[in-house]
Amino acid sequence: MSIGGQVYFRCDGTERAMKKSDFDELERLKAVQSLNLLDQPEEERFHRITRLARQHFRAGICAVTLIDKERAFYVAQEGLKNRDGGERQKTPCNKVVMEKSPFVVADLSKEARSSLYRGLVDRLDLHFYAGVPLLSQDGHAVGAFCIMDHKPRRFSRRDLESLADFAALVEDQMTLFRTNRTQRELISQLERLRVRAFIDPLTNVWNRGAIFDLLGRELERARRTGNHLSICLLDLDHFKSVNDEFGHQSGDKVLTEFCRRLRDNVRSYDSIGRYGGEEFLVVFPETDASKALSQAERMRRSISKQDFQLSDGTEKTITVSIGVATFDGEEDIKALIERADKALYRAKNEGRNRTVADS
Repeated sequence: MSIGGQVYFRCDGTERAMKKSDFDELERLKAVQSLNLLDQPEEERFHRITRLARQHFRAGICAVTLIDKERAFYVAQEGLKNRDGGERQKTPCNKVVMEKSPFVVADLSKEARSSLYRGLVDRLDLHFYAGVPLLSQDGHAVGAFCIMDHKPRRFSRRDLESLADFAALVEDQMTLFRTNRTQRELISQLERLRVRAFIDPLTNVWNRGAIFDLLGRELERARRTGNHLSICLLDLDHFKSVNDEFGHQSGDKVLTEFCRRLRDNVRSYDSIGRYGGEEFLVVFPETDASKALSQAERMRRSISKQDFQLSDGTEKTITVSIGVATFDGEEDIKALIERADKALYRAKNEGRNRTVADS
């Protein structure tokens, strides 16, 4: 029973009063505990989301944070040395949870609460924070999904919406822990559909729509800041012959291994996407023409230096042709990709297995 902002409990014929805020916090803590995620081994399902979000925002750190009674705990994280979030009151994630609303600080050194977060700022060398609440099924704010960076930065409304989208994916995964088998199967199907909207299911890189969205963001950033931006289009040479001679299963195996080698030869903030078929698009932020050409060459060599093993055990040399283009400061996505495509066409006409930069 609630009277005058207090909740009353009757037990053994007696009554005692508790402030509604204390009662809400008690219920919130029960929701946190019921997730069974505190002090548990890191789940790949959450780690995958932090990994994708960190790359999406090009942030130094990304974390799924639960706020317990006296501490913060990272259920999953990218860019941190451990999963201990420190004292609850000294993390911005606590503010997100207590106010049940997003919290963005462009520069923590200028934030009025900076003294409160000083230990966290000094320990991790942080300047930027953006977090949105993670809600349990019954609406309690159990934690925060956040990104942090080592330098001040701007965060637009569109960025905040994207952060909330990633948080929704985390909430879906949390729900999976508390559903029965039938519900879990249904939610899992929905989750696969949502992930499919971002990721190419075969190669596990960004799909065409996602890589175009990422390129659009990087293009806007480069136009605003004046930083360099380069891209490259890659096309596997004679890939059709692999499918025709060895079958599509071997072709799929080649594409999967091809993308693994690409990931091993790009930086954490570069982006790889499947442009179509055996064509792939790689985005190099803050990279001029010379560095982009060098990076593309490194990728090309990594593809051809070791034979690919096909499904029947056969080993085959696979090569790739690459076209590179650097943003001129004014063009749109279509024009930039067209220049990379022309460079790729030249690479193929000049004998394949080579990298050509658009001049």
